[in-house]
Amino acid sequence: MSVRLLVVHGRPQGKSLLFRRGEFVFGRGSECHIRPNSDWVSRQHCMLHVTPDGVRIRDLGSRNGTLVNGTRVVGERPLQHGDQLQVGPLVFEVQLDQPAEAKGLTPAQNETGVFCVETAQLPPAAQPPASAQDFKETAEHEVPELPPVR
Repeated sequence: MSVRLLVVHGRPQGKSLLFRRGEFVFGRGSECHIRPNSDWVSRQHCMLHVTPDGVRIRDLGSRNGTLVNGTRVVGERPLQHGDQLQVGPLVFEVQLDQPAEAKGLTPAQNETGVFCVETAQLPPAAQPPASAQDFKETAEHEVPELPPVR
């Protein structure tokens, strides 16, 4: 399973991030995978956990909270297709995908035929965490899996 987070409110609206299996931390800290540039976002705000069985979001004690469909996340909760996830001023629409293999596609293609680079093929230096600056140029970004945050 993979998950896309489509920006429906905030900048850059209309852009999406693609997450494969793993844990991804949102926050302003340099150790985070996704770093929104907003004082409404804590240094370590929330964690997205993608498994073959589903997607979960956990608030990491953020000051302003993490919201799903307008309700503050307490602890951890599952995400469903179409949910609205709010992290600071950004609102994402959750879009769940089955693995490409289940759709009869190679791992290097998505359903539109757009090439998706597998993170295992990139050297570590070529896998910087995404930031708001990074996803202004293209419509979709695959978020690399980085070492766990300690």
